[in-house]
Amino acid sequence: MAKAPLHIGMEGMLEQCVDRDSIESLIIRKAEAILSFDGERYEAEVTLYSKRDSIIYISVVNGGFEILRASVKHDSIRVISRLNKIVYTSPLQRRFGYQYPVNFEDLQRLVSTIYLCNELEHASDNHYSQVIFDFDEKYIKKRLALKREGLQMMLFEYYHQETGKYLMGERLEEGFKIFANFMISEFEIVAKGGGFSYNETISIDMDVNPRKYNFIELR
Repeated sequence: MAKAPLHIGMEGMLEQCVDRDSIESLIIRKAEAILSFDGERYEAEVTLYSKRDSIIYISVVNGGFEILRASVKHDSIRVISRLNKIVYTSPLQRRFGYQYPVNFEDLQRLVSTIYLCNELEHASDNHYSQVIFDFDEKYIKKRLALKREGLQMMLFEYYHQETGKYLMGERLEEGFKIFANFMISEFEIVAKGGGFSYNETISIDMDVNPRKYNFIELR
C-alpha cells in the first residue's frame, strides 16, 4: 500500500486543506493522559469531540469513572467536575474587564490543523523547521507552530500580558503537554494516542442533578 504524501510547508498546508475540506467534525477516543488538577494527579483516558464552528467537548475518565467533562461554545464554557461536585460556567466573551486569552476560534484551531485552513493569511513558512501562525491581539500573544514536514502541531502559546492568564502547549517525546490557568485553576495534561474518526455525530449531555452539584458562575 502506498504511503500518504508528506505535506511540507505552506504548499503542503494548501494540499492538506483540499484533502480535508469535507471534514465537519472529528472525534479522538481514549487518548492516554496524565491529568494534574487541584493538587492531584490522575491517569486517565480522554475523549475529544469537535463539530466545526459549533462545539468542542471533552470527557476525562479515570478507572472507569468520569472525573471531568467540559464543553465550549462560541459564547460560553461549561465545566463539570465530578470530583468535587461543582459545575463551573463562564461567558467566553466577558462583558467587563479583560478578555480571556482565548476565544472559541482559538480553541477550535488547537483541536486539529484542519481548522487552520481558513487562516492561511496569518501563516508564515520559515523554510527551515516550522510554519508559524500569528493571531496576536492587543495585550494577548497568540502563536502556534507546526512542524514544517508533516505539519504536526509542535507548540502553541496564548498569553495575556495584563492578567497573566495563559493556555500553552508543547510536543514532548511522551505526548503533547497542555497547561493553563485561565478559567478555574492551574491544570496540566499530557496526552498521547487515541483513535481518530471524522464526520460522526455524538450525543452531548452537559446537564447534572441540581440537588447534587454546586454551581459557580465565573464573570
